[in-house]
Amino acid sequence: MKKWLLILACLSLFASDEEAPAPSLWDFHPIHGGGNLIAIGKADVDVKHGPHEGELTFNKANAFLYMLVPINNESYFFPRVEWNGFTMDWNKNPKFHETRFQFVQFSLTFYTIALEKWKWIARTEYNIDLKHFSKAKTYGLFSALLWGTHEINPKWHYHVGALGYSGYEGQEVYPIIGLDYAPTEKWMFQLVFPMSYSVEYNINKEWRLSLKARPLKERFRTGKQEPQPRSIFCYSSTGAEFNVHYEKFLRLEIEAYAGYNFGGTFYIKDETGHNSLYTNIHGAPYAGASLNWGF
Repeated sequence: MKKWLLILACLSLFASDEEAPAPSLWDFHPIHGGGNLIAIGKADVDVKHGPHEGELTFNKANAFLYMLVPINNESYFFPRVEWNGFTMDWNKNPKFHETRFQFVQFSLTFYTIALEKWKWIARTEYNIDLKHFSKAKTYGLFSALLWGTHEINPKWHYHVGALGYSGYEGQEVYPIIGLDYAPTEKWMFQLVFPMSYSVEYNINKEWRLSLKARPLKERFRTGKQEPQPRSIFCYSSTGAEFNVHYEKFLRLEIEAYAGYNFGGTFYIKDETGHNSLYTNIHGAPYAGASLNWGF
């Protein structure tokens, strides 16, 4: 979000200088590609109201491509396509044996600073299982986000909005609410439910260190060749990490992090969203990295 604001500010600056030659969109590296990887160690699993039942591992990787599409000097679209693959392996799973899952995500983000002292993001996403691309009703998940940030003063901002999803026999809507505070150019404190929790320190214009909370959630459906066909499952956990971030403005971003996942919940339902099996996931260490390259 902060990076997009800087892009808009740069474009607006060039546009307001009548003597300067008009810049090309390619000066701002509008096409971006990259990927992310996260791996969580083995975590103990307790069946709700039952005994300890084995261990669970979770790993995820994705690759993405998106483009900056200007509407004017204050508003932009970001169309994006993304491949995601994850491994979710509970070695005592009584409902299904499948452990590797893949889906493609199509998304469109709208970003604007047209309203004074406001930044707004609106995004829609659609995920579809790569193995069942022709069965969108059964294997598709739709999600949406509306997120606004208002400047109270140069140091304080408040955040409002909502996000939610619909698919796999379920739907949820969550409010977005929170604050961020930047007492100096070096420090940033952010507490925005359920999006971002961090303390950041800017060493210089390129390097940043931070302590972050990382929520993780995957909701998916298995295939029909399972002990319980087309099971719906949801994995949800939260971790805390030390994060190192490098950015060459508009061109390159690299992020590496390591921390401890405090666990969470994992449930499985039948294909109609009933007959639930709930478990509690214990803690485990995790690590990850991400890359974003602008062309």
